[in-house]
Amino acid sequence: MIFPIRTDYRMTHRPWVNYLLIAANVALFVRGYHGGNRNIDPWLLQPDAVQLHQFFTSMFLHAGWDHLLGNMLFLWVFGNAVNDRLGQIGYLLFYLAGGVMAGVGYLVFTGYVPVLGASGAISAVTGAFLVLLPRTRITCLVFFFLFLTTFEISSLFFLAFEFAFNVYMLAGTMSVPGAGGVAYAAHSSGYVFGIAVAAVLLATRLLPRDPFDLLNLVRTWRRRGQYRRMVGRGYDPFYPSAAPPVQPGAARWVPARTVHTAPADTPSARELLLRREISESFTRRDIPAAAARYRELLGLSPDAVLSQPQQLDVANQLMAQEDYAAAAESYERFLRTYEGYENAADIFLMLGLLYGRYLHQYPRAAELLARAAEALRDPRKVELARADLDVVRRRMEP
Repeated sequence: MIFPIRTDYRMTHRPWVNYLLIAANVALFVRGYHGGNRNIDPWLLQPDAVQLHQFFTSMFLHAGWDHLLGNMLFLWVFGNAVNDRLGQIGYLLFYLAGGVMAGVGYLVFTGYVPVLGASGAISAVTGAFLVLLPRTRITCLVFFFLFLTTFEISSLFFLAFEFAFNVYMLAGTMSVPGAGGVAYAAHSSGYVFGIAVAAVLLATRLLPRDPFDLLNLVRTWRRRGQYRRMVGRGYDPFYPSAAPPVQPGAARWVPARTVHTAPADTPSARELLLRREISESFTRRDIPAAAARYRELLGLSPDAVLSQPQQLDVANQLMAQEDYAAAAESYERFLRTYEGYENAADIFLMLGLLYGRYLHQYPRAAELLARAAEALRDPRKVELARADLDVVRRRMEP
């Protein structure tokens, strides 16, 4: 069996509402409001006699201890971070709305028997976590007979699998009344609600955007696809006037004459020209000029990224020029694009120092410095990361 037990998300505020929701669920269970008590029937969501209050009361009741503890574990692991991102009132309204929409989904798809449990609302919370924090690392506990261990996984993969599993089970049990005793329809509906609401909040800027949120990851993935298709058609992004490669069996391209025309004044043409100038600057080892051209490139294409060594050289140059905000963004782009970089811990350290010492973005600084202290192997660097982490945490204290 696999259970999530914690994430590496760093809080900026106490998630009081999530604490109160957990306490309310546990208190009601201890007072006897659970599946073993027949007197709770009026508070369950009854498909044959639906009443408005049942959508709210049913999400605070559980069948047994295993049902309660499993739900509260997920709510603790994922709810605290979502509470931190949405705020206290926003999170409370989101949680209750998620539970209601999960109940509606249950009635629409598989409303055969009375249902209870916080699973639908918690699925909405985990759906929001998937959109808001897809790159957050989750520590999972694996228990199999006498074998016990832990491992880390990206929340993107863990929660996407959970969502897909619930949808798959829903498809297989829609026509079976009470199949397995699990309300997969409520889970799936909660996930869809949480994903949709979080995506809308980010897209409309009602929530501050994050470089690692799911919308930014999708946009980056699409731009990479466009770049690969362009190169696959034979275009060299650094020398766009060069001839396309000759395919086996195809007629050879031979230029008959040279025609001089003014370059097209389009964003794509200007982007290609700037990339060519950046490449030429690196050839001359003129890194300051490359960094200046890269700043211009970002004005045309905010998601632009260079090759691995070039991106790192530009970030280091901007750091040396004390252009700290641009340097931080360049390092962030490097980490997003080149996830498997073997010296990523050094980038975590550099970014943590930038955010903590110069940009005063303490939550992000604390997150990066903690990752650096855990991943670095050089004792001096570890000591530096921990020292700055202590300073940042003191500054984050109210």
